[in-house]
Amino acid sequence: MYLQEPYLLLTVQPVTSANGYLLEKFLLILQEKENQFGQRVEKKLIIPPNVVVKASKSGKSGGEKHHAFLTEVLRPLVGKKFLLFLDCWKTQADLTKFRAVSPNQNSQLLIFPEGSTGYIQPQDLSLFRSWRFIHKKIEHYIHINRTEMTISNRQYFINVHSIIHNQLSAPAFTNLIKNGFVQAGITNETIGQIEKPKDVCFRFYDLFCSVNNCNERTLLMCVWCKKSLCYYHLVEDLHLHF
Repeated sequence: MYLQEPYLLLTVQPVTSANGYLLEKFLLILQEKENQFGQRVEKKLIIPPNVVVKASKSGKSGGEKHHAFLTEVLRPLVGKKFLLFLDCWKTQADLTKFRAVSPNQNSQLLIFPEGSTGYIQPQDLSLFRSWRFIHKKIEHYIHINRTEMTISNRQYFINVHSIIHNQLSAPAFTNLIKNGFVQAGITNETIGQIEKPKDVCFRFYDLFCSVNNCNERTLLMCVWCKKSLCYYHLVEDLHLHF
């Protein structure tokens, strides 16, 4: 998933399973002029445990970044036998590279035909809509409340997407993720009620942050602990559950 931010272009690449799980880590690629982070910048960055952060000139993936996705995100989280669905982008559809990364796994690649992503890609049909929805809510809150950020732009984007991933990893959204596979025709499972972030995270009655002595307006209600949190206690304090 590519996102155009006010300051840069970035790529978010999570992994979902047909049984409704959002795997523990995802790849985040930030746009950097030199195709990598400078030593000073890299030292200052705080990388949450659920994200692998890389940099590229375009903010998009390439051969090296896809290799990082396979080795640092996918391989540690899957079993010896799995079927991986991918878009038809040539770099990631290379079976030779895929086999080189997982030579001892009984794994298979299934590549979606060109032009079919919006119709049969499970993440496009469920997860990414919710991911963008939460992201827009955070951006809107910051704009409306004229919130002053005390962290760098890079750290802000890392924190925001780490939090979105963590929220969508909650059991409440299992059916939401499953539904993408059902809509794509990959599974025919009958699923129960589908909870969406707008009803779970953004329908709250505490207008102010529930953290002691905080008078900031609520941004989101955590799906895990049900606390009402402002921007600072959600994003800058990096409110995560594992």
